[in-house]
Amino acid sequence: MDIGQILVIALSALLGVWYFGGAWVNRKRGVATYYWLREGLQAVVGAISEARWLGSASAGGRLAVPEAKAPFRTVEAIFTLEAREMLPWWLIQRLRGRRDSLIIRASLRHRPPLLLVTAQADQTAPEGYQAHEATAGLRLLAADGVSAAQIRALQGFLETYATGLKTLSCEAKRPHLVLQIDLAALQANDQPAAAFFSALRDTCQALLRAE
Repeated sequence: MDIGQILVIALSALLGVWYFGGAWVNRKRGVATYYWLREGLQAVVGAISEARWLGSASAGGRLAVPEAKAPFRTVEAIFTLEAREMLPWWLIQRLRGRRDSLIIRASLRHRPPLLLVTAQADQTAPEGYQAHEATAGLRLLAADGVSAAQIRALQGFLETYATGLKTLSCEAKRPHLVLQIDLAALQANDQPAAAFFSALRDTCQALLRAE
């Protein structure tokens, strides 16, 4: 057996062990995240009527609250996990900045102010939007006519959850609010999901009251 064959066998063994190890880690993380989100949603937002995996527990999941408490009307929480099972693809995703993520899609009882927050420093303001001061690393864009009180209400939320926040948008069409954030940052220090959903609820209430 030459060195080439030995390397092929060793690489195959490494990928095989990595696959099962990555799948185990992802499944464990997926189940833990599901229960973490379920507890927070039920405590703050309302009863969950739909919950399913995105193929499997190692890929992610979706939880939906169709009759949410005010100021929400409906809330959908989707979490996706890195492809830890496939070593080459996982490394490529890491280089591209892909991490375990949480996406929140919420429709509100009333139309919110038109706002856009992004972690992309080169994000240009759409027509009719103006840039405003935000936490370092984030860019806050507000439509013409959005009040200073509404901007301040959102800034308070950003100060707490700036780390890991990828994008947040408030639009006239449903879902009114769409947010994407890094799961690891959100779950740091064993923070319960209820704390995050409470902060999001309070921010939405403040945005609507400040009109």
